[in-house]
Amino acid sequence: MEKYDVAIIGAGPGGLTAAIYALRSGLSVAIIEKAMIGGQTSLTYEVRNYPGFISISGMELAMKMHEQATLLGATTIYGEVSNINFSPMNNLLTIDDKQIFANTIILSMGARARTLGVKGEAELIGRGICYCAVCDGAIFKDKDVVLVGGGNSAVEDAIYLSNICKSITIINNLPSFTCQEVTLKELEKTIDEKKNIFINHNSMVLEFGGTNSLEFVKYKNDDGNEVVKKVSGAFIAIGREPDTNLVRNSIHLDEHGYVAVDENLETNQPGVFACGDVRVKELRQIVTACADGAICATNAKTFINLNK
Repeated sequence: MEKYDVAIIGAGPGGLTAAIYALRSGLSVAIIEKAMIGGQTSLTYEVRNYPGFISISGMELAMKMHEQATLLGATTIYGEVSNINFSPMNNLLTIDDKQIFANTIILSMGARARTLGVKGEAELIGRGICYCAVCDGAIFKDKDVVLVGGGNSAVEDAIYLSNICKSITIINNLPSFTCQEVTLKELEKTIDEKKNIFINHNSMVLEFGGTNSLEFVKYKNDDGNEVVKKVSGAFIAIGREPDTNLVRNSIHLDEHGYVAVDENLETNQPGVFACGDVRVKELRQIVTACADGAICATNAKTFINLNK
């Protein structure tokens, strides 16, 4: 059975950076990914705040990171971890139909899109209701859509969709947007130029409806009236929740389900670290995930040296 110094669960920016740092320190590394290299970063149309790049697509940035890790000697295993038997310097991971051992583990599972939980949402997912504008925006070329949310991701999605859709109606349950000032200014500029983005603050989605596909959204606007709007698509951008089901019963989590770590990014399980969006932290950005990954790899190396 294969054994590695470090098993990294999740190939987002944090996990990939951890792999690079671990490999450069002489450790053997397995990167385990159940879906897509880069995680949420790969779904980002354009990254403008990563040092060294004026502008780069999330997919390209993730692929560069993965290529670097691969050239350094990382093994990438595509599959889902179904179980972990934690034991310092001898952790056993079950990945689909195979098993591997690892001296240390770095949790980098990221976070997934939150749902509204309103009537009709679950039934119409993939039939008009979407959670990734970059993935599905082209489907709604020259169509009317709604976008739910008011943070950075929602506003960035609205700007992106303005180049594709006929109109974008933003439904935000707060009195104003919570995005960064630079992003808000870009939205204002886009509204002036495109004139196809319409904003509803203090509003709440009540229902999505349609027979075989999404046909309308019902929402309550800021004056309390219910509005039924005909649309072809709806993009939900209300944040994410950590993908921590795998470790829910073995790793300490906070009240929101994020992995609790100490100053060394180590969990309650010795030799098990966490980086990126999956852990408790204030700022979830590509650059902070990368910083986490470097810290995790460095401390994994120290743990191994102390426990040989």
